[in-house]
Amino acid sequence: MSRRALIILIVALLALPALAKPALDQGSPAPSFSLPDLSGKTVSLKDHLGKRIVVLSFFASWSRSCQEEIAFLQELHEQYGSRGVKVIGVSYDRKAMDLASFVSLNEIGFVVLHDQKLTTLKDFRILIIPTLFVIDQDGIIKSIYVDFDKNVEKAVSQEIKQLLVP
Repeated sequence: MSRRALIILIVALLALPALAKPALDQGSPAPSFSLPDLSGKTVSLKDHLGKRIVVLSFFASWSRSCQEEIAFLQELHEQYGSRGVKVIGVSYDRKAMDLASFVSLNEIGFVVLHDQKLTTLKDFRILIIPTLFVIDQDGIIKSIYVDFDKNVEKAVSQEIKQLLVP
């Protein structure tokens, strides 16, 4: 194979991941899954879809930006939990004990699930943590946020307020 053909082949192979779909589309139905919570009880996303707004976060307790997002999600849970917003966190922590310690230390009141085997990575196409999905009352993905900062916090807060307006 000539050097030029080899370079073209390498460039093409490197470009393939860029052409892959990085995340689910807004407007598509949220895929369901079932995972254990910290007590071992299995929780299914489908049990919450179509009934309320779901804020779904994929995170790891050791990540600084994930920690900031979790603090924000706790505030959302406290402010809107009684108004039809369900906050669910899916952790990719390796050890359940580390996750349980994080949840206890941060007094997290919303549902936290442990995806030790990373089963949700493919269906939700998680490439970066934290990744947050806002899912409307019909089970449709309204927004996807990758990473976390004050702009994400502001956008999610605004979106929740808009979805709660009848």
